[in-house]
Amino acid sequence: MRTRPAGPSAGPVGSDPIAPDAAPRRGSGPLTYLDLQPVPLALVAAPTHPLAERDHLVTGNLDGERLLVNVPECSFWLAGDGAGPKRVQAGGVPVMRSWAEHGLGISLLPEFAVAESVDAGTLARLNLPVPDLSLRLVWREDNEDLPGMREILYAAARP
Repeated sequence: MRTRPAGPSAGPVGSDPIAPDAAPRRGSGPLTYLDLQPVPLALVAAPTHPLAERDHLVTGNLDGERLLVNVPECSFWLAGDGAGPKRVQAGGVPVMRSWAEHGLGISLLPEFAVAESVDAGTLARLNLPVPDLSLRLVWREDNEDLPGMREILYAAARP
């Protein structure tokens, strides 16, 4: 598994975060960002999944597995990008977690989203090191001087 390099991206960001009821605007300025905090990920499967019983896994062990994902632009899809598992679009985090609990595939999800299921024994954490993601605040550089924008950025960056 690999992560995409960090840096600004012109991905799905397309509307003004200050005025969500306003029509989306195309900006002329580049996107800029601030990494707020790491988001630990867990690769999980049903406890009965054959990989759940293995002590040490390598990425090649995922070849042919069904990796439950959301959409191609989703950071969980991107973090697991590369050859290997077959991606199966399942929906949002609760759906991917539920499908994994029911043995329909494996999923790479935020640790906070699966901790209770792992503790309850309905999911097993697979023994393959996975990278953290970064919770990233992204905005258009040319919008920094909009009224209220700096206050929002400062508030979002506080722990």
